[in-house]
Amino acid sequence: MKEMNLTKFIVPGIIGLVIVLFLLNCFTTIPTGYVGIRVRFGKAKEGFINEGLHFKVPLIEKIEKIDCRTKKIEITSEASTKDLQTVTASIAVNYNVDRENANRLYREVGNQYESILIAPAILESIKATMAQYNAEELITKRTEVSSEIQKALIEKIPNEGFKVTGFNVTNIDFSLEYDRAIEAKAVKQQEVIAAQAELEKQEILNKKEIAIAEKDARVMELQNSQITENTLKLKRLEILQNYIQKWDGVMPKTMLGEDVNSLFSINE
Repeated sequence: MKEMNLTKFIVPGIIGLVIVLFLLNCFTTIPTGYVGIRVRFGKAKEGFINEGLHFKVPLIEKIEKIDCRTKKIEITSEASTKDLQTVTASIAVNYNVDRENANRLYREVGNQYESILIAPAILESIKATMAQYNAEELITKRTEVSSEIQKALIEKIPNEGFKVTGFNVTNIDFSLEYDRAIEAKAVKQQEVIAAQAELEKQEILNKKEIAIAEKDARVMELQNSQITENTLKLKRLEILQNYIQKWDGVMPKTMLGEDVNSLFSINE
């Protein structure tokens, strides 16, 4: 008797629970930033449904939710430069699914579009762009390289249903051998700069010494000129003095010409 009474309550309860679950399965909620794709018997219906509460046919339809919010994917890949150096580049890409193309994207690719389409496109863009530059240019033209990778990526996925909203080359690493070569080159450049500076310094010192030597030579030349002139004057005075000492006071009877006057400095 008690078992019959329990059955009387259990059976309706189970039926009621099934009905509730059935009714709950008739509705689905699309979160903000998502769109819904109706899939009936495994086939995606045309169009999409926006955020909010929506009815669906239970057991026949299911709603696939496509995230259209901005997502970030980071890829690290090895590539070869134009001069055959191996580099490792890390790229961060912000993207979102275009709502209008979400249905086609789901039908053609499914929900694994990031690993199937986006990541390979980024890898291919990295390799193709790196091959256009030598290793040194990846350092000196980093902004240009980043722009070229982004351009290549956008060209590869324009019709895939994505929009690239952000792009950044976060890191570029070179092989250990190349890093050592760069370091050695930097040391050599510093040595060249130091040697050049030393040469310029020595050149300035040499010019200074030459200027001083030229000045000293001019001074010496002037002094020698003065010494020669004074010496001649002294010699003339000495000769004159000797003549005066030997003169007996009698004027010479024979004229020697004008030079005699200058000899005795008669006109002075």
